[in-house]
Formats: sequence, structure tokens, C-alpha cells
Amino acid sequence: MIRRNANAPLDPATDAALLLRRIGFATLALVLPLASLVSRRAAVVLTPIGVALLIISSLIEERGSFGRNLKEAVFSRPSLILVGLIGWAVLSLVWSPYTFSASEKAGNLIFAVVLGFCGAAALPERMRASNLNLVALGTGLAALFALALMAASSMRNPTAEAEVSSVERGISAVLIMAWPALAWLLSRARGLSALGLALAVGMLSLTRFEDGEAVAMICGAVAFGAVSANRAVAVRIIALIIAGLMLFAPVLPFLLIPIVSQLPGSADELHRSLAIWADIVGSSPVQLVTGHGLDTVLRARLTGGLPQDAPNTLLFETWYELGIVGAASAAACLYFAIRAAGTMSGPLAAGVTAAYTTAFALAALGFATLQTWWLMTLAAVILLFIAIARGQYRTDRPLAPLSPRPTSAPSHTRPKAGGPTPAGK
Repeated sequence: MIRRNANAPLDPATDAALLLRRIGFATLALVLPLASLVSRRAAVVLTPIGVALLIISSLIEERGSFGRNLKEAVFSRPSLILVGLIGWAVLSLVWSPYTFSASEKAGNLIFAVVLGFCGAAALPERMRASNLNLVALGTGLAALFALALMAASSMRNPTAEAEVSSVERGISAVLIMAWPALAWLLSRARGLSALGLALAVGMLSLTRFEDGEAVAMICGAVAFGAVSANRAVAVRIIALIIAGLMLFAPVLPFLLIPIVSQLPGSADELHRSLAIWADIVGSSPVQLVTGHGLDTVLRARLTGGLPQDAPNTLLFETWYELGIVGAASAAACLYFAIRAAGTMSGPLAAGVTAAYTTAFALAALGFATLQTWWLMTLAAVILLFIAIARGQYRTDRPLAPLSPRPTSAPSHTRPKAGGPTPAGK
């Protein structure tokens, strides 16, 4: 059984709370990345279970702290903007032509945000290193397991593509969860372990180059290196770029069409997609303010309301569904969240910024924008980062001398020449 202190008297409630916390955190850090490779709904099931165990642990250990921590988590500036964004998304159900399906999507958004807030409030102020080591262990094992699955599938014939597609979600979960693992290893000066993990994750991302995961990981790696080199400047620039792309997304098709038109014929599909985006911006300026309502992009594409070549990116979906109010809220939330990450310690600031950059690049490239499993995975990643931040050293440890100098005895205790020693008096 887990004890807070080996010399402390036995406290069954405390032991139970620590055990539940260990199991809940292991569910998020160790079981989730591995299970995502074999189950398409692993994140949807395991993230709520892990958060529930953390909440029960917090309530057992100190009942009043959960409420206080929850209030602090909700009333921060990025959190309030996020709550406002979710509120606007729910309000858009009023004018959405697909209210039923949009209600389900809104419920998933609310559930993911609530899990994130409650999980953050349930984490203790000090996280044990033994728990946080599970973050790197789980991601490393999942990366090696995914590489083995991909190698085994590529050595087989016609069914290889179907088998590879069954682990696509799991690979994406492993890639985004690699950033908290690297941040933890580097914060503990485990450079060789971090290098090994980076190599395994890098090889894994190359297997997903065509679907954009490799490009997103490259963007995250660039952000990680930039923040490591100059934290203040890099965080400010990255926050401005991401928020600017979200806020001024309707201008992108008009800027990119002349460039894409000069590319070879393989860019015809991208050119058609950008042309559709430009036509929508010019034909419905009113909807640029209010949006068409939540979940209208997918449903309109299925029912013929939008062409099949319509853009499949978070930038287009946010503006089309939520208008300028939703886009401005999302841009402000991302900006302040990334700026807040810059106040953390060096490796942790770089890891959080890289994770934001990778997730945004994936969504901008059209990967799993607001699907439930991806929202749950992102909620788990956020909780891992919060736990790592609470597991950092709060003070600098004093350096012990290699060889302590012998201290001279005080003058009044020194024996006189030829006289008896103090002990002999």
C-alpha cells in the first residue's frame, strides 16, 4: 500500500486516496496511449475514468480543496474565455439547421471542458515523481508498440492498409502525448532518455506523413526549439501567429489562391477548396458575424448544402459555424493560454507551447478537428502538463561540498602546549 511517509502512523483514508490517485493518473499516462492503439474509443472511456478516480482521491484526502481548486481553475483568464466560447457554441444551436446532431456535439464539448476543469482541480499541489515517471514510460512503450504494429502490417499483403488504419487514432494520441513526456524527462535532466523517446516518436511520425501528423510534429519541434532558445520572444511570436491565423482566416483563401494557382496540377484540389472558401466569404457576409450554427459544415457537406471539396480545416469550420464571435474567442483563448505557458519553467514551457502548436497544426490541416476522442485526448494531455508543473522543484537544492573542510576548535577549548586535553581535566 502507498504511504505518504514510512514513519507516519497508518492512515487508511490517506492510503486509499494515494492509491486511487496512482491508479487514476496511471490510467491517463500509461494505459491511455497503449489502449489507443488497439481501441478506437479508448480515450472516450479511459479519460473520464481517470478523472473520476482523481476526483474521488481529492475528496477523500481533503474535501474542501477540490472546490477551491475548481474555482481557481475556472476563473483564470483563458478559462473564462473558453467558457464564453462554449457558451456561444451552445447559443448557436438556436439558428443551426441541424439542432439534434449539433446538440450532441455541444454536449461533447461541454463534457470535455468539464473533465479538464475537474481533473485540474483534483490534482494535488505536489505530484510525486513516481507518478510522473509513468508519463514517459507510457508514451515510450506506446511508441515502440506502434512501430512494431506498423512494421508487422507493412510486411503483410493486401490487408496491410486496413490494419494500419485501425491504429491511426492511437498513433496521433501517442504523438501529442510525447510532448509532456519529453518535458518531464528534460526537466529532470534525463537527456539520453529524452533523446531515445524523441527518436522513437520521430520515426513514428514519419509513418503518418501523408495525413499531416509529420508536418504538425515538425511545427511542434520548431516551436520547442524556439522556446528553448529564447522563451519570451518565441512564445510571444507563436501566440501571435496562431491567434492571427484563427482571427484572420477568411483572408487566407484570397492570399493563397494566387500562390496555389502557380503550383503544378497536383494542387488542383487545394485550389478548388480555396475557391469555394472565397465564394462563401463573399456570398454570405452576414454569417461571418453569427456563423451558420454548430456542426453545419459536416452536415451540410453530407446533405449537399456545401460542396464535397469544401475546406476540411478548423479555421474554416470555426468561421463557418461560429462566425467572428467564435473565431475571436478562440483566438483570444489560444493567445492567452500560450502566453501563460511561457511563464513556466524552461522545458515545461517549451513542451506546452509545442503541444499547442502541434494540436493547432493538426486541426488546421483537417485532422480530427472536434471529434470526441480527440477532445478527450487533449484533455488528458492538459492534465499531464498540469501534473508535471506541480511536480517541479519549488526551491534550489544547496550543493554539498565534495570534501568538507575540517573546522578548527574554538580558542577556549584548544589544549595548551604540554597541558592536559579538555577531556582529561
